[in-house]
Formats: sequence, C-alpha cells, structure tokens
Amino acid sequence: MSNQEKPKKEPLRIILFILSMLFIVFLWVRKDVVNIYTTMPKEQIAPLIITTILVSLLKIGLIAGAVFLIKFIIDKKKK
Repeated sequence: MSNQEKPKKEPLRIILFILSMLFIVFLWVRKDVVNIYTTMPKEQIAPLIITTILVSLLKIGLIAGAVFLIKFIIDKKKK
C-alpha cells in the first residue's frame, strides 16, 4: 500500500476526542472543586484541586487504554 492509498487520520476525530476527554474531566471534577474551594483552608486549595484533576486524567487514561486494548484484541481475533 503506497502513501497515497493509506487512509489519513481525520483531524476532526482527534479534536472531538480531546474535547470529549476535557468534558469528562470537567464533569468529574466540577463538584469536587466546588466542595474543596468552599470547605478547605486557603493554603490547601491548590494542591487538592491539582490532585483531583490529575486523578481524573488518570481515570480517563485507564478507560481509554482499556478501550484500545479491547479494540486491539478484537481486531487481532478477526485476522
């Protein structure tokens, strides 16, 4: 297969993937950030918010990795 025949990645799919991941992080973090901001002392706010966002990103990474692993296994069985 030459380079001209290879299907190219659609930039729209990549942009939609990134936007959907950011939306999921927003949904998971929104209530936690408000709770942290209203109940914690001011010096503990930044570390807790950063930790909450990083944990949410880790969850998304694990979910995406599991989906890609399942897709890889299914594609491998088809061949």
